[in-house]
Amino acid sequence: MQVSFTSNGPETALHHLDVRTKMLISAVASIVVILLKSVPALALLSLASCCYLMLTRRWRVMVISWLVILLLWITAVGFMNLMHLIMPKMGATGMANMLIPFLRSLVLVNTLLAMALSTRIQGILTTLRSLHLPYWLYIPAAVMVRFLPSLVEDMRQIAEAVRIKGYPLNPAALLFSPWQTIRLLFVPMLFRALRTSDDLGIAAELKGVGYGSTISRFREQRFSRFDYGILAVSCTFFVLSLVINAYSKVTTFMGM
Repeated sequence: MQVSFTSNGPETALHHLDVRTKMLISAVASIVVILLKSVPALALLSLASCCYLMLTRRWRVMVISWLVILLLWITAVGFMNLMHLIMPKMGATGMANMLIPFLRSLVLVNTLLAMALSTRIQGILTTLRSLHLPYWLYIPAAVMVRFLPSLVEDMRQIAEAVRIKGYPLNPAALLFSPWQTIRLLFVPMLFRALRTSDDLGIAAELKGVGYGSTISRFREQRFSRFDYGILAVSCTFFVLSLVINAYSKVTTFMGM
């Protein structure tokens, strides 16, 4: 089944990276971004994660993801300023405080997309199974990771179908014709998402999930030099961002 493989795209070095390496980078990144409260530290980690995602060479998906995050940040800033104008007692939130959560989201989205766009579902299932996780836990985890590129592909197909019918796709249409936009975009997207999740679950079961130790992978999982190199570079950026974050705290404390 096509849903059991990675999305159509060029074969890159990231595809040959061990699944455990990509999972470890995503897990550590999700922990580090919680500890970071400095904009320079998060900006450094965001830049590093963007370069990591660029290894997939999925430029369209990357640009769309970054534009969505940017749009959400602009919307949040606009609403916060509007609330400040309506209720001045609330106080205006600093730009840095508004930027921190979206930089965290950018790091997480980049690491998850890099794993989802360059990993077969068989590799994800084998890795999660090697961690001795229960059946009910690693099936949803594998489906969730592979759901991201499938969702992007569904959005592209629905958008093309709407354009073929002659309906405009722009912010003005969403603003002035919200019900029509919901009927043409969001309702089909909901049904496509439900169908995709079912297909991914079936694909996971066809890969041998739930059959105990009778299913084995035809390739052994081994770390290569490239894995060790990526892990070393990732650890360097994680440590450097933590150092910058600690230095920012000390500078702020001394400046008070």
